[in-house]
Amino acid sequence: MSVGAGIALIVAASAVGGFIVFALWRRIPPVLAYVTTTACGMAIGTGALLVQEDVGAASWIVTLVVLGIIAPLHSRLVFGPPGPRRMVAPGAVAA
Repeated sequence: MSVGAGIALIVAASAVGGFIVFALWRRIPPVLAYVTTTACGMAIGTGALLVQEDVGAASWIVTLVVLGIIAPLHSRLVFGPPGPRRMVAPGAVAA
């Protein structure tokens, strides 16, 4: 593959991931939020590896596993738990 394909994959995955966390994070179910951010993180890693020359199998495995774990974890830490917020009335006890 060409360098241009790797760069396009990085840009596209970043745009989709940004849209998910900034616009949809509180609107979609948590499972869908985690799966899509995992896929976007892995796609960014794939694009980065396609840009490089002479990448070994270990680099592919480590990159995809680490970014598959880090992307949803980072989104969760920065934006809070995905899905609609459960609102509790003042003075009420949360279940």
